[in-house]
Amino acid sequence: MSQSIKRILTPLDISEFAEAAANRSCEVAARHQAELTGLAVLDSPGIRSSIAPADVSHWPLVQETVLRATSDARERIGEARQRFQKRCENAGLDHRESELEGVPADKILEASVLYDLVVMGLRTFFHFETQQAPGDSLSAVLGRTVTPVLAVPQTDDGEPFQKAIITWDGSFSSGRAFRDFLGFAEPYELEISVLTAGEDTGQCELLLAEAGHYLRAHGVTDFQSIHADTASVDEVHDAYLKDADLVVAGIHSRKFFRDLFVGSFTNHLIETGDKALFLSH
Repeated sequence: MSQSIKRILTPLDISEFAEAAANRSCEVAARHQAELTGLAVLDSPGIRSSIAPADVSHWPLVQETVLRATSDARERIGEARQRFQKRCENAGLDHRESELEGVPADKILEASVLYDLVVMGLRTFFHFETQQAPGDSLSAVLGRTVTPVLAVPQTDDGEPFQKAIITWDGSFSSGRAFRDFLGFAEPYELEISVLTAGEDTGQCELLLAEAGHYLRAHGVTDFQSIHADTASVDEVHDAYLKDADLVVAGIHSRKFFRDLFVGSFTNHLIETGDKALFLSH
């Protein structure tokens, strides 16, 4: 099998998505006997840019407002860290909490380099000082991370995954996701399906055969191979993913899913928000 998960990074915020991610990270850590780090980021650049007016004549008032917003953010960060700490202690897990200051996506990326997995929500709320709409940190992290990301929906209850579908198009990105996933899946008893799609039946059969050889070489003998004769994102989602609770996908797949930034297929899954996603470059 591939390398298992030993270090998990969980970005913290004050949303139900973050609570779901924390529950899931504890479940994964327990299975892999991994250590957990809960990371909170104080978005000081975001606080300043959202408050500072163009007219600097009001600078004293601006300073006061920034300090108040920063204080409120630090208070919420403390609450998020305490909840994460208590959850890990109750589960008997090796854990620590960390706090950084800067642009959240950048700091998560910097911190994630020597971790085996990042677990976070499909939506992010890293502006601790406000109750604003979700930011774009998930997409920003996906665009550059070298570490696999497990992104979970708000409804994720931390129960063990049962059915996983690996989307496989022969690209470097989907191949990396495939390989990383095997290490993640090792302690689970999963029903695994490999899905490829397109009208070229011969090419799809070759892809599925190669995937089968790889799985069997790594000791996985019980799996299903699926050829969808469509490359429509909506049709693939509706027909083949509805029964899965975990979907494995590449972030940049430039063959049959015709990606745009994080890939049209992967982006569709993120926007739909109803499945946990295991994502790699």
